[in-house]
Amino acid sequence: MKWKENIEPVNIQVEKMKIKFSKYSTNISAKSRLAAFAVLVFSLLLNSSVYAQSSFTQSRSISIGVAVGLSIYVNRALNFGTVVAGTGVHSVAVTDANTGKVTISGQWNRTVYVTLTPPASLVNGSDSLAYTPGAAYNNTADNPSAATVWASPTGRQAGFKLRANRSGSTGKAFVYIFGSINVVSVPPGNYSGTYVVAVSYF
Repeated sequence: MKWKENIEPVNIQVEKMKIKFSKYSTNISAKSRLAAFAVLVFSLLLNSSVYAQSSFTQSRSISIGVAVGLSIYVNRALNFGTVVAGTGVHSVAVTDANTGKVTISGQWNRTVYVTLTPPASLVNGSDSLAYTPGAAYNNTADNPSAATVWASPTGRQAGFKLRANRSGSTGKAFVYIFGSINVVSVPPGNYSGTYVVAVSYF
């Protein structure tokens, strides 16, 4: 899934996001059983002990853990609304209602790695609006006020455990997308960009 978001109404919408799934290593344990047989032979003049060849039987058990698959759901797109050309910087904060929100679901308490690739600008044909990205995550609750903010979201990877909203073996985390645009004197129209969020665990 990848995000594509339109602007003028300055709207950002997701079209595609990249997802990688998890791997578990196998854990092998072995149990062995040994049976030995002895035969003792006596003679009148010779005392001789003779042992038959031992036989061995081994059994091995193999186990593998299968993780809950990762999934990403786009709850809402980042939306800057409708703005007037030439009015300068317009911002959406992490706690605003127009902030983009993505829910990551997977194996409870497993660490996920999230990499963000935001657009440098929102474009309409040959015209563009510079975009300054913002992003934060909360892996314990759907609460942007208590979210951890990426200092510099572009190309930055964050690792955290899926510890929110536990349901059986499934846990969640929430990513919030926000930022600002510089609305210079550009022709009216819909300005859009692509925001890629890649998630994986191992």
